[in-house]
Amino acid sequence: MHSVQPTIRRFTGDKRTERIGPLRFTVGQLAHLEKATAEHGYKGEGGFAADVVVAFITGRFTANLPLSEDRRRTHMFRAQVLRELNRIGVNVNQIARALNSDLTPPDVRDRLDELHHLLDLIAEALLEPTAPRKEQAA
Repeated sequence: MHSVQPTIRRFTGDKRTERIGPLRFTVGQLAHLEKATAEHGYKGEGGFAADVVVAFITGRFTANLPLSEDRRRTHMFRAQVLRELNRIGVNVNQIARALNSDLTPPDVRDRLDELHHLLDLIAEALLEPTAPRKEQAA
């Protein structure tokens, strides 16, 4: 079983040469960073900060950042819209069932088919951003 505690990055022969920054912190944030850096056995804040970022982007740990909160809100909104679309679909099915029980003009059936198709398109459009993207052939 792996420890949740991060381990100090050991030199693997791959020197970090690309820079992002400079990072800016408030005095209080810098004090917390310096304390965490020392607690985890790092010599400098830069290496510690880089390892935290790499662990985050590789999925070794997650944090409740504003970005993840935005994603949660977006997911909740989509779920709510899909529930409402489902309710509309149930109503459309009930209408279609009632209309199919009697002789109805073909125009009404065409309109219902068109409405059903539009609901399917809306549902697909709402799901697109959550579906994995297909890589285009180079």
